[in-house]
This record gives sequence, structure tokens and C-alpha cells, in this order.
Amino acid sequence: MKKLLIAIMVAVLPVCVETASAQLFQKKDFQGRKDRKEYMQGAVPQANGKVVFTKEFNTAKNAFDALKQWAGLRFMPNTQQGVWSDANYFNNGDFALAETPDQNTIVCTGDEELVFTNKALARDASKVNYKLTLNITDTKVVATISDIAYIYNLTDVAERIPAEDWITDSEAFSKKGDLLRRVAKFRIKTIDLVDELFSEIESTIN
Repeated sequence: MKKLLIAIMVAVLPVCVETASAQLFQKKDFQGRKDRKEYMQGAVPQANGKVVFTKEFNTAKNAFDALKQWAGLRFMPNTQQGVWSDANYFNNGDFALAETPDQNTIVCTGDEELVFTNKALARDASKVNYKLTLNITDTKVVATISDIAYIYNLTDVAERIPAEDWITDSEAFSKKGDLLRRVAKFRIKTIDLVDELFSEIESTIN
């Protein structure tokens, strides 16, 4: 009986390993994202040929101080939250910075990671650089995200790719209107990042 049990385990183990490996390394399927309007055509705005996200918020008189404190923590260099395999992982690089050139403006330099794959044996990530500018008055805050670029290893050497080359409507979709697999993850994660930043700004001033 014991020999029979061992024989069954030996026979089943390779199948289990093969199945787990297939699930771990299978490519993500982007089919179905065509119904997700937040990522589809028109979701990445441009101004003068450049990718620029802008949002306006109603606010109160103490917005500058609140946003200055938020920006100082959010864009503190060399800070990390969690481990990269966690969904809430966050990592700022050396060049993250928040500056206040005057009492109505906060300029933040983003230098952080976009993690595409959070699996134990497979890591796919890119560094993203961007500029967040907050123009603040007594009644409103205008947030602008611009100068977006990715530092990514297409080969053995990391390359700097401007957002205009990858995530605009003209570059991210096929002639049939399908979101292209090679750039979809950058477009999706960038839009998610922008939405998260705008959400944090709104929470801070309210």
C-alpha cells in the first residue's frame, strides 16, 4: 500500500509542477479591456503634442500648507513601502523631489517604479519619471502631470522612452482599435498612477 501511494505521488507531482509553472508564467490577456473606457481611446490627453493630464479641484484657503505637507512625504526620495510582490508596493528613487518656488506653486518630481507583474518568480517593472505641478489659489487647485517618461529594459540596456512614443492613442492602438499588448501595461499603469495622484490630492484638500 505504501509503495502504491509513493508511485501515485511520483506520477502526479510533475503534472502539478507543470500546471503551476504554466499559471505563473502565462502571458496576461488584455482582451476585454476594450470595454474599460478609462484606458481606451481618449483616456490619454495631449497638449501641443505632449502627454499632459490636468484636473481642477475646488478648495479652501489652507490648501497650500496641506498639499505642501502631502507632497513632502509623497515625493520623499529613497522611500519604500512594502515589498515589490505586494499590490500596494511603492518605491521612490533618488530624484524624487517636492519644491515650493512660491506660495502658490508646488512642483514635484516623480521618480518611482511601475510594477507590472507581482509574482514570486517573475518581476516586470519600469521606472517612471514625471512632473506634477500644483497651482493653488484661495478657491481652486489645478494639478498638471507632464514630462512623463519610462526607463525600461527593452534589451539588456535600459532605455528612456517618452510617454508620447508609447501611450498616446496613435501609438497604443492597432488600426482595428485594439489596445496593443506591448504598450498596454504602460498605458494602464500610467492612467492608474494619475488617478491615484489626483485622488490623493483631492483627499488632502478636503
